[in-house]
Amino acid sequence: MKKLLAFFRDTFEWLFDRHDWKMLLRSIPAVVVALFVVSTVTMNLAANKIVWSGLKIGQNYFISITGGLFLSWAVFLIMDMVTKTFGGKAAIKLNLFGAAVNAIAIVFLGIIASIPSDFPFPGASSSFDTLLGFTGNGVQPWQILISSTIAYVISGCVNAVVNVFIGRLFKKNSDGKVAFIARSYISTMIGQFVDNFIFTALAFSFFAHFYGLVTITGMAIIGAIIELFSEILFSPIAYKKCRKWQKEGVGRDYFDYCKKMELSDDPARFEYR
Repeated sequence: MKKLLAFFRDTFEWLFDRHDWKMLLRSIPAVVVALFVVSTVTMNLAANKIVWSGLKIGQNYFISITGGLFLSWAVFLIMDMVTKTFGGKAAIKLNLFGAAVNAIAIVFLGIIASIPSDFPFPGASSSFDTLLGFTGNGVQPWQILISSTIAYVISGCVNAVVNVFIGRLFKKNSDGKVAFIARSYISTMIGQFVDNFIFTALAFSFFAHFYGLVTITGMAIIGAIIELFSEILFSPIAYKKCRKWQKEGVGRDYFDYCKKMELSDDPARFEYR
């Protein structure tokens, strides 16, 4: 019981450590954070549209692809880069930061959509609302927000934990390219399946009642495969970027602070020697 209480106390202190948050967001290159946030917000808005459905099993489509799949791989690839460079906890914090910014963006757009306007042409307000999904019979943005946030946070944590776990298996060369590839591919496949399954189940079954379990599972599997291929395509570039960060000493101050706070080294990240 004491160990469990200590675990929750340490987790609470880590999660709400403002100095850790400040140093982390300063340490991760600004372009990477910007791409992560933009990809997260755009991905969740695009997820409101189903761009293709096929392969019917009985009366149910086994495959459906939403617009969000075109960007979700980028979100997970960036989290893998952050995990490798800054550690698993840092990736989880970046994931939570992205979820918070996404929520703010959807709330802001919802407020704008609630203001009627006929400028610069009659029906302009309706066009804006329709474009972003605030009108019609589809899944509403606030439903997408709830679904995507739950799926996004859970899958992001799963991705980081699996990435760290796989990294621990490479004891001899945890910084090598093979270790990075194995960690990225396996964690992405599992994390994307979790993300797709939870999101589809909530958005298109719980809220909209569009799909059953067969379609939800099919979307999760196909989505994970598509996103894995995208990861395979771009992961060599991501690995080179991580190595460059290591050579340039990106994040040294953050690492020094982490080592003062943690009981043991984080095997997920590069270590400067």
